[in-house]
Amino acid sequence: MNTIIDYYDEHPINETQIRAALAREGKTAARLAPEDLYAHDQDHYGGTDATRRLASACGIRAGDRVLDVCSGMGGPARLIAHEWDCQVTGIDLNPNRTPSAARLTALVGLDARVRFVRGDATRLPFAPAAFDRAIAQEAFLHIADKGALFAQCFAALKPGGCLAFTDWIALDALEPDERRDLAEGIGLRAVHPKDEYRGHVTAAGFAPVEVEDLSSHWREILGARLEMYRAMDTDTVTQFGAARHATFIAGYEVFIERIEGGKLGGARFTATKPN
Repeated sequence: MNTIIDYYDEHPINETQIRAALAREGKTAARLAPEDLYAHDQDHYGGTDATRRLASACGIRAGDRVLDVCSGMGGPARLIAHEWDCQVTGIDLNPNRTPSAARLTALVGLDARVRFVRGDATRLPFAPAAFDRAIAQEAFLHIADKGALFAQCFAALKPGGCLAFTDWIALDALEPDERRDLAEGIGLRAVHPKDEYRGHVTAAGFAPVEVEDLSSHWREILGARLEMYRAMDTDTVTQFGAARHATFIAGYEVFIERIEGGKLGGARFTATKPN
């Protein structure tokens, strides 16, 4: 796996496999509701509950303009727009996942409230102070330049706005070969100890910045996540081939080894832009 684009172009959670899962459930385009996608489009740890907790953490309210940074297949953006009655813009670097997210959004009738833009999170293509709230889930490990990332998020928010996100943190030093394997297996570009990570956020101007450690919870659910990916083998092999499926699973197994070995953990960050 050479790039983040490559990694997500051949990821098991994708439009083709979501549509195949819906078809097996007997769900047709003529009668799809946003909730019909929830079991298939939440490409992060903790599913819909985690998205709702993140939305609550940053205080999303009806009518807010919300930015979903690194929005992927758009599951969190759709859930928030649907359940909080607000406008959501998702931005993602991948040129294939943004149109897929848009098509799934239209499929469940949310295209008037949710839109997706292809773009770089370190160079956001939005006017200053365009959003009331911003979220992201387990995506920032793919971005090396945290300074540019958080400066852009800060600029995109209105004064008093809030950024809430979850991401991986370093609990112990990773050896060079471990970082190399994680870069190859899951697209890791930069992971930081909790206090160092908080420093990147505060350096952009956010204050206060609150951090909740999720490491124990994530360790509990990672095994189920791996089994979910293994159970998707038929569709993944059909779409990308047996070699790609085996490579993806092997990379994920290495990832879990680092978590169970106490090298990696997770955290939820909630950061406010001062008035």
